[in-house]
Amino acid sequence: MLDLTRQEVRDYAYECVAKILRSANIEYVKWDMNRQLSDIGSAELPADRMGELYHRYVLAVYEMQERLIQEFPHLLLENCSGGGARFDPGMLYFSPQIWCSDDTDAIERLKIQEGTALIYPLSSMGAHVSDCPNHTVGRVTPFETRGYVALAGTFGYELDVTKIPEEDRKMIPEQVAMYHKYNDLVREGDYYRIASYAENHYFDCYGVVSKDKKEALYTFVQVLNRPNYHSRRLQLKGLDPEKVYEIEGEEGTYTGEILMKAGINIQNPWGDFRGRLIHLTEV
Repeated sequence: MLDLTRQEVRDYAYECVAKILRSANIEYVKWDMNRQLSDIGSAELPADRMGELYHRYVLAVYEMQERLIQEFPHLLLENCSGGGARFDPGMLYFSPQIWCSDDTDAIERLKIQEGTALIYPLSSMGAHVSDCPNHTVGRVTPFETRGYVALAGTFGYELDVTKIPEEDRKMIPEQVAMYHKYNDLVREGDYYRIASYAENHYFDCYGVVSKDKKEALYTFVQVLNRPNYHSRRLQLKGLDPEKVYEIEGEEGTYTGEILMKAGINIQNPWGDFRGRLIHLTEV
């Protein structure tokens, strides 16, 4: 461990990073923190004040990142919470997005992203479509579903496109178009939790609604199928009860009040780990 609470150590570490950033047109840095603070001590503090070291260390990291964005104002810093668990409002001041977890399995991510979204906006959550069988749990989920789950974050790909099935590779342009279609809504809309897979163990549902209530996008993921279960009724949230909406790809219109109180039926998909998007616009 480097004792970043010492100014000369901070200066040295900063220059190591800044020298590389000055050498080329670098616009993005992933700042990984996969090391817990253990067996720490500092010659700068007396023995009875060593407990301050954790706090001083975090302030030192803040100072280094402040220097970076001052010298390189167009730099996007993405911090990693995995090892350091440094996903906090103070860090988001310097790094507007943070990698939630190296656990990229889409079904695992439903729980991870639900917990993160309780406090942090979707725009701050790093989320990727990764390869299957997943490297963490060995689970195989449809490429389409992986895209839906990654949409509730910064969206990206974490795989070798030359090694995935041709069917999945052909889906990438469609998913990228999906991202561009809904990105502003996901990034700026209000987030609503409809159902929690962590609680019911069968399906997950959440949505984002534009500030003016004219557009909404809900994501439904069936985690586990059940026999003789024809449909689920979802009572949507966040809509204007007086506005009239249409659901993309379906006929008919509904008031926001009907959609929130009576809800809509979602036909039971065939198989596990199946998802769909429900896009509403005001008529």
